[in-house]
Amino acid sequence: MLGKLREALPGSSSALFGRMTLAAAVWLAAGLGLSAFVIWAFAGIAEEVVEGDTRRFDRAVLLWIHTHFPGWLEGPMRAVTALGYYRVVVPLLAVCVAVFFLKGWRLSAVLLAVSTAGGMFLTTVLKAVFQRARPELFQSGYEAGFYSFPSGHATVAVGFYGMLTLILAYRARGALRWLVAALGAALVVLIGFSRLYLGVHYPTDVLAGYLSAPLWVVCVGILYVVWLSVRGLRGKGG
Repeated sequence: MLGKLREALPGSSSALFGRMTLAAAVWLAAGLGLSAFVIWAFAGIAEEVVEGDTRRFDRAVLLWIHTHFPGWLEGPMRAVTALGYYRVVVPLLAVCVAVFFLKGWRLSAVLLAVSTAGGMFLTTVLKAVFQRARPELFQSGYEAGFYSFPSGHATVAVGFYGMLTLILAYRARGALRWLVAALGAALVVLIGFSRLYLGVHYPTDVLAGYLSAPLWVVCVGILYVVWLSVRGLRGKGG
């Protein structure tokens, strides 16, 4: 079908079509490679957790953080960790989707919603499958329910804030693009660290959360970037 479509196009449009399919192929190959790595890494961590091989590592890291980071960080860490709760993410998602639709970024709005919802669903399923208890190494005065593995905050941080960063960075230009990417990455890391500081997740919970979300985000992100690339090339060709 693609061959017939290409033959039907005039010379300049045919060249444009070739560039579009090449761009799509590059993004697809990169996405498949990253997805394979994510699956391999997540499966490795999950196996170690189930077998109990990460217990010493998890305990050592949590106790080190508890010992070496000051107590006055609890307030800021509580504020940061609140950004990963559904009651905060869902309203933010609604605002972003509304703004994107008003700006005419319909696909961006849909992909952000799909990425976030997929992350939420995925973490709920995985928690129910692994049923790992929360750490109880020290009392921070902060309580969290449900199971521990993988971290829902880390998963949602990548699914919502990560995809939002991708959308905004892709549309930004020059130094602003790198600033948006850096701020988005920093926020994702801080949300994960806040869960360790408050003692409600093991390090492997957070790592697994970071890994489980990208598999979904990569799939959604590939569709987003390829579509924008194709649309942009069409605009140049027209």
